Amino acid sequence: MVVSLRLVKKFKEITIVLVTEGTTYTNAHIIKQLQDEGHQVRATVTSLSQEEEKVKALSELCPEAKFKVEVVEVDPTKPEAWEQAMKDVQYLIYTIKPEGAKAAAAEGEAPTQPAVEAIQAAFKAGVESKTVKRILLASSYQAITAAPAAPSDKVFTEADWTDAETAEPLIKSLVLAEKAAWDFVKELPDADKIDLVVMNPTLPLGPPLLEAQQDVVKMLLDRGIQGCPRVCYSVVDVRDVAAAYIKALTLDNVAGNRHILHGGNMWMRDIALALSKEFKPQGYNIHTMALPNVALWGLSLINKNAKTLMPVVGKQSQFDNTRMKDVLGITPKDVKETVVEEAAALVERGLVKKPKRVRSAATNNQGATAEATEGEEKKEGGDAAAEGEEKKVEEGAKAADEPAAKEGEDKKEEKKEEAKAEDEAAIGDAEKTEKEEKKEEAKDALASEEKKEDGAAASTETPKAE
Repeated sequence: MVVSLRLVKKFKEITIVLVTEGTTYTNAHIIKQLQDEGHQVRATVTSLSQEEEKVKALSELCPEAKFKVEVVEVDPTKPEAWEQAMKDVQYLIYTIKPEGAKAAAAEGEAPTQPAVEAIQAAFKAGVESKTVKRILLASSYQAITAAPAAPSDKVFTEADWTDAETAEPLIKSLVLAEKAAWDFVKELPDADKIDLVVMNPTLPLGPPLLEAQQDVVKMLLDRGIQGCPRVCYSVVDVRDVAAAYIKALTLDNVAGNRHILHGGNMWMRDIALALSKEFKPQGYNIHTMALPNVALWGLSLINKNAKTLMPVVGKQSQFDNTRMKDVLGITPKDVKETVVEEAAALVERGLVKKPKRVRSAATNNQGATAEATEGEEKKEGGDAAAEGEEKKVEEGAKAADEPAAKEGEDKKEEKKEEAKAEDEAAIGDAEKTEKEEKKEEAKDALASEEKKEDGAAASTETPKAE
């Protein structure tokens, strides 16, 4: 019964996770998976007004989430800005934002490292909150090795570090920021101790949730380079990266360790062939031809993509991802499937250029639709005109029939009048004849009576002597 009560208490506890740089490619996936797991998420952005559209899209990633994502504005250069953001937070997922060194404020002082100062300010606010118990730091494989080396049997592990002194400015900033994080936690008094977990992912690829990142998949779909130089990419699925952070929130054996997150290596031509097989039927003519080093050098004079690839031609790095698999329990996705799924998302969402054939087909379809519509309108107009003509003919015929019909009606009336007159005349004649007959009968009767009277008188007289 005691165990059950503890489980209930843990379940009811509201966990708030603060994710910095909330609208970045990888962090959007982290936030989505956190929400899917029922965590309450607070995300920071540098400017709410400048990232209004991204913030809106971020808030709509998990419409069915138990808690809506809370987005707050934090200027990382101002330490006081972190106080409100850290309120009631148990877990902090902090993303290093590499930035070149700034010139010293005074002569004789060392240049300042903005990324180091930002990480110190955020970590200090976490300690002062008294609620943050674990920090997950998003670093990179570039803090382990700056760039692919010449072919060798070397396999890089979490124990390897990039030499900051020989690295380019942004990579140097990254390395110094991660080392500053380790130093900060190490120097904390026992009463303020906070767990630190560091993630060192290789190149994250996969379907974007907000905006597309400028990576090799998008470059090939957009035909941003004319051929495939011999360049190798160390890749990890972005969804595996997000899952690693979720696991690392509560696992006991991750604190105080770095973790290489790596799925596998792919040469650019292998990526191009995988994309061509999948998307050529849709009209995407992806360059799959190998590009010789000499051709790449010539192309680098006019193409910025080619120029950035020159230093890594023919080189690759091998990484040991044992801790990712055995400690975090993440089985890496097949990176070939990862690049195809990213490309499918880019095509579906219209985040890459449509091929000419698709654009032409779309234009033709629009034209055909317009012509069909126009034809229908003309047909409807013709039908309406024909109907109007028929109506006019009917009205004309009706108008023509009206006088004839009226004349016929008049004639009928005349005939009726004539018949009536004849009937009246016949009746009058019959009545006249009957009167005359009665008159004649009366006259004859009178004459007959007179004769009877004369006869009666003669029969009563004495005859005379002759």
